[in-house]
Amino acid sequence: MHDKKEAKPVDLTETITPHNEEWLKEFDLTDIVGNVRPVGSGICKAPKCDGTDNDECFESCGNKATPDDIYGCPERDNWALTFDDGPSNFTTDLLDILDEADIKATFCIMGAHAKQYPEIVKRAYESGHQIASHTYSHAHLMSLTNEEIIYELRATEEVIKEIIGIRPRYIRPPYGEADARVKQIFKKLGYKALMWNVDPTDYNVHMLPDGAQQIQQMFDKIASGTPSNLNAHSDPGFISLQHDLYNTSIQQVPKIIESLKDKGFSFSTAAQCLKQNSAESFSEMKASQQQEQSQMSSAGSLSSSFFVTLGLAIA
Repeated sequence: MHDKKEAKPVDLTETITPHNEEWLKEFDLTDIVGNVRPVGSGICKAPKCDGTDNDECFESCGNKATPDDIYGCPERDNWALTFDDGPSNFTTDLLDILDEADIKATFCIMGAHAKQYPEIVKRAYESGHQIASHTYSHAHLMSLTNEEIIYELRATEEVIKEIIGIRPRYIRPPYGEADARVKQIFKKLGYKALMWNVDPTDYNVHMLPDGAQQIQQMFDKIASGTPSNLNAHSDPGFISLQHDLYNTSIQQVPKIIESLKDKGFSFSTAAQCLKQNSAESFSEMKASQQQEQSQMSSAGSLSSSFFVTLGLAIA
């Protein structure tokens, strides 16, 4: 388990997200409001990050939270472990760790990586873990046109559906960047935006000599009662962010689990901590149903969601 080198995922600088113009016909985008924001345009020199300038300084502060955004678990002492950017050649190690601990987690997977490691996605799903979308190429969604965002989301859906037979309903926007325009498109496609309120910044520290210690310290700090500045909705429970690209972060998971259990925390997927059942974690809508839902939504009407009821309790 410890002999593997750092993961070598798809080179996303050369990744071409599949474009299928038929996907654009499934949704009415004429009522989407907002502008494309180039990468770098959300960096501010002296941001307040108090909610008044978050949307302007989104790369410095993170976008302003909306009521529909999911940041934490609603019940005290409930913890949802989530892992982004996989699958990778380390994800099997992580699955072994979670299996041994009998804990279910949430995997926010990228379409390009799922295509590279389909057997790992299938194993995670069949083991009872929640599968969520993390787009196809880890793009800055706010820098894309409406049509390009559709391609990112639908291409990922198609890859996941080909592997496990169903499409996810939860999405974690890359870099946590999603303004009102992007969230309008999420809603068109039936997605819930899955954020987080605990971030040990494993992406920054995993190569440092004390990286594992820094990751553990952040979990211990929050679990011991230190308020999280990411807890936008003041949720009493937690959703933590890690990446199954980094061996250092994965090898710390057994200690994280042991430490949190000692402090009285229980574990679940993000959907489970939100009391969502299997059918509400995944959606399966035909194009005609999606188009009808979109049209009814733009007319101000409520539409019905069509879900596949799964026998496996993996919500």
